[in-house]
Amino acid sequence: MRRRFIVFFLLVSFFLFLASFIYQSKWDLVIDKLLQVKAPISPTIEGLQSPYLTESKGLRPTSPTSHSLRQLLENKKFNDFALSFASLHAMSSFLQDLDSKGLELRSSIPQILTARMRVIDPVQASKALSAKKVLNDLEINHSVYRPQKPKVLENDLTLHKPKTVNQWLSLYEDRSAWGRGTTLAIIDSVIDFSHPSLAHVDREVVSFLDEPHRVESSGHGTAIASIVAASTDDFQGIAPGTKIISIEVLSEKGEGNVFTLSEAIVTAVDMGVDVINLSLGGNRPSRMLENAISYAKNKDVFLVAASGNDGFSQVSYPAKYHDVIGVSALNSTGSVATFSNFGEGVDIAAPGVDVIGAYKGNEYAVLNGTSSATAFVSGAILSELSKHPFLSPEQMKELLFNYANETEKPGFDERSGHGALNLERIINRNNKKYYDAAFVGYYFDPETLSRISGSGTVPFLVTVQNQGSSWINEMTLDVSYKGIKRKFLFTNMEPGQTRSERLYLESSSAIEGVQVKSRLKLVGNKDLNPDNNNRNSVLTIPR
Repeated sequence: MRRRFIVFFLLVSFFLFLASFIYQSKWDLVIDKLLQVKAPISPTIEGLQSPYLTESKGLRPTSPTSHSLRQLLENKKFNDFALSFASLHAMSSFLQDLDSKGLELRSSIPQILTARMRVIDPVQASKALSAKKVLNDLEINHSVYRPQKPKVLENDLTLHKPKTVNQWLSLYEDRSAWGRGTTLAIIDSVIDFSHPSLAHVDREVVSFLDEPHRVESSGHGTAIASIVAASTDDFQGIAPGTKIISIEVLSEKGEGNVFTLSEAIVTAVDMGVDVINLSLGGNRPSRMLENAISYAKNKDVFLVAASGNDGFSQVSYPAKYHDVIGVSALNSTGSVATFSNFGEGVDIAAPGVDVIGAYKGNEYAVLNGTSSATAFVSGAILSELSKHPFLSPEQMKELLFNYANETEKPGFDERSGHGALNLERIINRNNKKYYDAAFVGYYFDPETLSRISGSGTVPFLVTVQNQGSSWINEMTLDVSYKGIKRKFLFTNMEPGQTRSERLYLESSSAIEGVQVKSRLKLVGNKDLNPDNNNRNSVLTIPR
C-alpha cells in the first residue's frame, strides 16, 4: 500500500510539473509570435513620419482581445518593454496621462519614435494598447552583453607571441596626430581614463547605468579604448589623437539592454561622433535597434560591431545588420580564430588573439576576442578620417574592403568577409614603390573533405597574394612537407591579386598532423614587409 501511494504521489507531481511547463511555454510562444510579427510603417496625417524608421516585413496579426492582452501584460516578461509609434504626434498623444493607461514611462527616444514602458495596471494597460491604433511595434527589452570570454584553442595560439598594435599592423611611425579632429563613441562598460596610456585623451563620459561605477571593474572598456587611442613611450594605439566619448551601458557584470543600447547610439550621433564602437551584442534582432542604426546611417556615422565569441554560425546583433561593419577575429597566424562567430554579417577580420592592451588597475593584459578586433577596425577608420575628413562612409568602406588581405579561402567568405584588415595597404595605396609579396595560407574545401574516406589523398590550396600597391613581376614559393619539395613561380600579379596552387596530403597522416614549411621570395624588388613571407605550420584535416 505504501509503495502504491509513493507511485501515485510521483505521478501526480510529474503531471503537475508538465502542466505548469506547458502553460508557461504556451505564453512564451504567444509572446514571441506577437512580438516577432511586425507592423508595416506608413505615413500618417497625424504628424510627420520619422525618416529613420526601418520598413518591416510582414503584417500585424489580428489584434488580441482585451482579455488575452491583459494576460500577456501580466506576464513577467512585460515588466520592461518598448513601444514604437507611427509619428511624433502619435507618440506625444499616447504618452499623455499614462497613469490612466496603467503604464509608466521609463525613458523615451523621440528621434526614433520609441518609448520604454513598465506595466503598472494590466487591466488598464490592455485597454489602452488594444484601443489605440498608433502603435507600430511592441518589443520586449531584451538583454545585450559584452562578448563572452572566448575559448581559445591551441591552433589559435600557434605562435603565441603577444603583440602590440604596432606589431600587429606593422605601424612603427609616430602616430600622435592620427585621429586628430575625429570623435569616437565607445558604447561599453566604464573606461578608466586614469590609466597611464589614456591620461592624454580628450574625453567625455555619458552614463546610462542605474548606479554608475567610476572605477572600471571589468577592464573591457579600458582595453577597447587603448587599442584605439593609447599613447605612452612604449605603447601606442592606432589613432591616439581621437576624442573619445565613453557611453556606459554595460554593468559591472557586462550586461545591458537593447533599449539603452539604442538610446546610446542616438545620443552618440547627436553628440557629433564619427564612429561608434560596439564591442557587445545580443542574439535577437530588434526593431528599435534597427531604427537607431538607420538614424546613425542617415547622419553618416560609422558603426563597427563584434561578431561574437561563441564559435557559432550566427553573428551577434547589431553586427549582423547591413549598415553595421561586422568584425571577426584573426588568430596569431592570420587565420580566423576558431571562437569567432561567422556567417551573414561578417564584413572584415582584424587581430583578436594575443593582443596587448590596457587593463584595469593601471596594468596591461593579453586580450582575446572579437571585441579587440572591432577596436582595430574603429581605429583604422578614425586614422583615415583624420587625414581625409571628406571621405564618405561608402568610400571608407571601399578602402577597408578593397585593401583587405586574403585570409584562407580565396574571395569573400563567411568567416572573414572581405578579408583581413591591412591599414598599411590603405595608407600606401598611392605609393607605387610599395612592394609586399605575402604568403596567405592553406585551405581545405569542406565539400571535398565530406567526400573523402579514411584513406587516399586530401587536396588543399596554398595561396599567395600581392599585398602591395605595384605590380609584381615575379615571385617564387617553396613548399616542403613529408620529404616532398615543390617550387612555384608566380608572374605578373596586379595589386591585391591572389594565386593558388593545389597540393595533396595522405589522409591517414594528415589526421595526426603534417608539418609544412612555406617560403615566399619577391624577385627584382625589395619586399617592404618580409614578415609575411614564411610560414611553418602543422596541417591536420578539419573534422
